[in-house]
Amino acid sequence: MILKDCIVLGASGFPFFPGNSSTVSFCGGAVTCSGPESIARFSLVELIDITVNGPGTVTTGGGFIGGGFGVEGALEGVALASVLNVLTTKKKIHTFVTLTTNFGELHLHYGAMDPAPLRIYLAPVFVELRRLDPRWIQEREQVIAAHLANQSITAEEADVLKARLFRPPVWPNPKAEAEAQRLLDEKASNEGPKGLCPSCDKVIPLHSETCKYCRANFGQYASWSVTPIS
Repeated sequence: MILKDCIVLGASGFPFFPGNSSTVSFCGGAVTCSGPESIARFSLVELIDITVNGPGTVTTGGGFIGGGFGVEGALEGVALASVLNVLTTKKKIHTFVTLTTNFGELHLHYGAMDPAPLRIYLAPVFVELRRLDPRWIQEREQVIAAHLANQSITAEEADVLKARLFRPPVWPNPKAEAEAQRLLDEKASNEGPKGLCPSCDKVIPLHSETCKYCRANFGQYASWSVTPIS
């Protein structure tokens, strides 16, 4: 994840000055802050917190209201006001990002994304920060242990919950599982005995309930069935 074209608002413990541009990247357990003349690279373990706030998108200018004498004058005034509003209205994003570390603080202005979307974008970093916090891990393990003691979860469930503290779970994919089962069933039916569909004379599995070509039915109450191939 990369935040490009940040503007430094304040830096304590970092080799930057207010007004400097900086690019911040989060990659492989490290944070890199690159400026025009200096680079600060540190471990994610040293990152205490990230805060994302600010007003976000701010609109300035515009505000013209049309008017005039009579219907014709009013229409002209409204049209002129619309043009002026388009020409003078400006939007700018003001999002503030603070990196608090073991050795200092870096305050940045980021103008490419509002605070809420940026917080979502940085979610993997926040997740990793929690996993690197022994106190957070201990607190969550205590919660799991309390539920285990109350017998609201089983020992097997507790093991699963503990494992999720350190790595994301593998969630089931019903669509993929159904497709895999369909392929297995199709393979099994294709490897079994064959017969001829009495409706379209196509070769199909002998125990088919319907013909996959003409959709003829050979179910329990059908008057015909697949003809075995000798």
